[in-house]
Amino acid sequence: MAAWQQAFRRTHPEVTFQDTLLGSGSGMAGIITGTSDLSLMGRRATANEIKGFEWVFRYKPLGIEVMTGGLQGEGKSAALAVFVSSSNPIRQITMAQLADILDCPSNENVTPIWALAGVTGPHAVHTVHAYIPAMSTNTGAFLQAAVQGDGDCWNWNIVKEFSDVCPQCDRNGAASQTNAGQQIVTALKSDPDGIAISTLDHAAPGIKTLPVAATGGPAVVLSPEALIAESYPLTRGLYIYINRRKDKAVDPTLKEFLRFVLSPEGQALIPQNSSYLPLSAANQMLQLEKLE
Repeated sequence: MAAWQQAFRRTHPEVTFQDTLLGSGSGMAGIITGTSDLSLMGRRATANEIKGFEWVFRYKPLGIEVMTGGLQGEGKSAALAVFVSSSNPIRQITMAQLADILDCPSNENVTPIWALAGVTGPHAVHTVHAYIPAMSTNTGAFLQAAVQGDGDCWNWNIVKEFSDVCPQCDRNGAASQTNAGQQIVTALKSDPDGIAISTLDHAAPGIKTLPVAATGGPAVVLSPEALIAESYPLTRGLYIYINRRKDKAVDPTLKEFLRFVLSPEGQALIPQNSSYLPLSAANQMLQLEKLE
């Protein structure tokens, strides 16, 4: 944001900015209460956040995707990687197979086995154990939406979720903290039948990263190019939300700033100043059309 603002003010010195960045959870409140002109969020607004906005204004907020989450970066909307033990013969996985493993079972007496993910041979009959970020976190909520859509139930017989823990932290968060991503991969390291969903920050010897396929598509290796193209199914985006009625134009100054953010110059500033990635050219055009 600082880089965008500094660059924008070179041609618009009359514009000033005041940033209050408290996290995605407070973003929607800013435009609902009118205390902010825009809200930057590290994820899509949730259904409840949109309903809260609609309850006040009787129309939906306008969401503009402005960046792509990168390969790494705890708390920075990094893409999610699917890890398994290096001893597991599986080579790739589909989103449908993830759903078959992780979703609530139609029959509670049936336990997911690796055959559900296409594994053959002796390993196929092994029970799958899944390690994922807690649903109460932004990362967990993203994973749930990506795998289940509107569903909200994991198969708790085989799923274990993790949150950040800091048993010796003081009130300011001092001392060491074990984040959820590290806990997830640590659990996998001692479980040859496990599957773990975390970020590439925690890739380690003894585990491998699986290519992931969307429904009906090819398996895609997690890479910067795949994230920018949004061909990797667990790609995450960052969004700016504004209060804009469909029958009214966007405020001219706000529109000019957002157009700059989505311009080649604005997008080039992203990798220069952060671990995030720019949007593809096609996505830039799609987002610009929303402002008209």
